[in-house]
Amino acid sequence: MRSYVNSTDPYQDHQRKWRYFDMNISKISSEIENNQIKYYSDVSRNSEIKYYFSRNSKESYFFILPKDYGIFNINEILNPNPIEKINFPVAPDLNQVSSKELQDKINYYKKIGMNTIDISTHLIQHDWKVVAEKVLGKKFDKIIDKDKFYLIENTLILEKSIKIKNELDNIYKKFEEIYNELKKEFDRLKKKIHNNSISHEENCYLIKLSDQKHDLPPFLRSDKKIIIDNDSKTLVIQFEFPDYSSISIKESAFKDKLVSPLNKKKFTKQCLCSLIIRIGHLASQLNFRNFYENIVINVEQNWFDPATGKPKNGIIASLLAPSEYFKNLNLSKLNPETSFKYLKGILTPSFDNLSPIKPIFFLNKNDDRLVANKNIDQELEPEANLAAMEWEDFEHLVAQLFEWEFAKDGMEIKVTRASRDRGVDAIVFDPDPLKGGKYVLQAKRYTRTVDVSAVRDLYGTVMNEGANRGILITTASYGPDAYNFAKDKPISLVDGPNLLRMLQKHGKKFKIDLEEARILNNLK
Repeated sequence: MRSYVNSTDPYQDHQRKWRYFDMNISKISSEIENNQIKYYSDVSRNSEIKYYFSRNSKESYFFILPKDYGIFNINEILNPNPIEKINFPVAPDLNQVSSKELQDKINYYKKIGMNTIDISTHLIQHDWKVVAEKVLGKKFDKIIDKDKFYLIENTLILEKSIKIKNELDNIYKKFEEIYNELKKEFDRLKKKIHNNSISHEENCYLIKLSDQKHDLPPFLRSDKKIIIDNDSKTLVIQFEFPDYSSISIKESAFKDKLVSPLNKKKFTKQCLCSLIIRIGHLASQLNFRNFYENIVINVEQNWFDPATGKPKNGIIASLLAPSEYFKNLNLSKLNPETSFKYLKGILTPSFDNLSPIKPIFFLNKNDDRLVANKNIDQELEPEANLAAMEWEDFEHLVAQLFEWEFAKDGMEIKVTRASRDRGVDAIVFDPDPLKGGKYVLQAKRYTRTVDVSAVRDLYGTVMNEGANRGILITTASYGPDAYNFAKDKPISLVDGPNLLRMLQKHGKKFKIDLEEARILNNLK
């Protein structure tokens, strides 16, 4: 290893110290820019994690379930990590020189509009004479005094280091504020756990904290959506799995040889099943007030359709299991894939050509767009023209219709608040663990044929909402393009005649007269 401090030439030795100092502060600057200092980070304990590094990205890992997770002491989970301060290097001593001469040089650099870091970079990367001529704007017939030149260069490095040190101090100060706030919040939660008064939302928050505290490669960390359905005593967890299709994976961190396509599929599936078992196991340890008896885990993914190149999104894996099953797992002996199959988990058929699956259970009642339903049918006259009614009333009528259709199955229908985009007009929640989920309804009180663009918009809404199906109901009709677009997608189209038939099933006799509605609309 080359030494930066031992040299037969004291002058060169001094300059090497400055180069080494500059290298260290540049490294710290990069860490400040690219990384966040963690105030609540992973803690390793008795776990085995295998990383398969990609060829092009240091943040691409595969994950294999650790053999043990030992951190379930609530005091350990509710304990923010103190900051690990960077050991900032000490600058070497500057050469003896006239302070006025030195300051004159620095002021000149600033006067011509070059900032400290730019000047320092130029000085370091180029030959000193060429740079000096460029910066000072003059030609040199003979080499200028190297001592003075390097003194200027070292002073610029020192200025840069002071700037970086101030940035670091500001980060430490901000960290202390966050740390103290977390400490207060965690102490409050400890008291609530002790008093057995923790809420559903706080229980979900604790699961998220446990997820953050336990080992996981950064590439696989994603925000978990966690809710508890009190009626079915079910905990629902949903998270995103990265798309490995465009990533080249090496056999190890020390070899350039890529894994075979077959092994890549194997590792991807193993990684996915490991993540599912992992979060289920963590969540089962934190069921403080027996809020949930079952745990549902849905995994979503974003990918590009190989046929069209367009982005797609959907659920690619879903699993339901008793909380006690997850709690009693022996991680040192189980195989994640075998455990997933034993629980009859559902997985996308192929990782080469991804297609979304229907989740076993999906629930998101905590939607701030929901409003109380209205009994519109009682306000309508017999034979009322649905195509001429107010659009908000029509949305409520459609919601009522689906309540009549599905009430016997325990479904719940909610109308959403009116908004400019009106992407979702009503939401159906089905708690059935086998066929249930979330359906979005969109009502179109139209007097003309519904364009295919409306069907495309609904499909986008279904994907964005993470719903199982979208249902478009109109007083008018659909063209061939609309039906062609919907035929291979989770979309149902209900036109005017079918809408009337559905209403008649429940003793509601209304009519749809598009011509009359167009005339009335023109009169308004």
